[in-house]
Amino acid sequence: MTPIIEVRDLHFQYEDGTKALDGINFTLHEGETVALFGPNGSGKTTFVLHLNGILRGPGSITICGIPLTKESLPEVRSRIGIVFQDSDEQLFMPTVLEDAAFGPLNLGLSAEQALARAKSALDQVGLGHAIGKAPYHLSAGEKKRAALAGVLAMNPEVLVLDEPNTFLDPPGRGNLIQLLQTLPQAKLIITHDAFLAAALAGRAVFFESGKLVADGPVNEIVQQYGWGYPALPADLRYSAQRRF
Repeated sequence: MTPIIEVRDLHFQYEDGTKALDGINFTLHEGETVALFGPNGSGKTTFVLHLNGILRGPGSITICGIPLTKESLPEVRSRIGIVFQDSDEQLFMPTVLEDAAFGPLNLGLSAEQALARAKSALDQVGLGHAIGKAPYHLSAGEKKRAALAGVLAMNPEVLVLDEPNTFLDPPGRGNLIQLLQTLPQAKLIITHDAFLAAALAGRAVFFESGKLVADGPVNEIVQQYGWGYPALPADLRYSAQRRF
């Protein structure tokens, strides 16, 4: 089966000399969800920002069978959607509906088509009632859903979520997990949360000092690196440990 994402020998170094990625090889298949573990500064976010060309470094990247080049960038960006850690970075239009329609409009859809896609995506994430609200009036959980709706309105084949439970309370985390479980797209999820990873992903990779040092089932990566439990409330930590 052709991978939906294939990365080979990817390198990246920041202007200050920091080597952020050091020969990354990675494959994601259709319908697969993979958790990206690793300490802060290990290269996780730098890696996913390469997948839609926000950052560019030596190596090869193929998305949905399309080699990532300067010429293919618009097509690739229509196939892969990124939901950033801070939802406020993605919500900037006067209303929730206009925000969700922004991406489709930039794809060249008519206003009628873009609004239809936006309304459908907002219904999908449970925000159909909030289409006329200003994004800054939303709760943290609603902002996360609104940002996700803006990505879903683009009809991507891959979703990338960077620390999706940041700023969410326990009910908000639970609601987000339930929503993500219903979405059919392949997913990459950057997280420090073993419970969230176990609920959503069958596989995990571990980044360390710009290298991808482990790849396997979530439970094996968590056990090998002792990853994720300290960030969990005690009751959730116990539940996650029982799962492993």
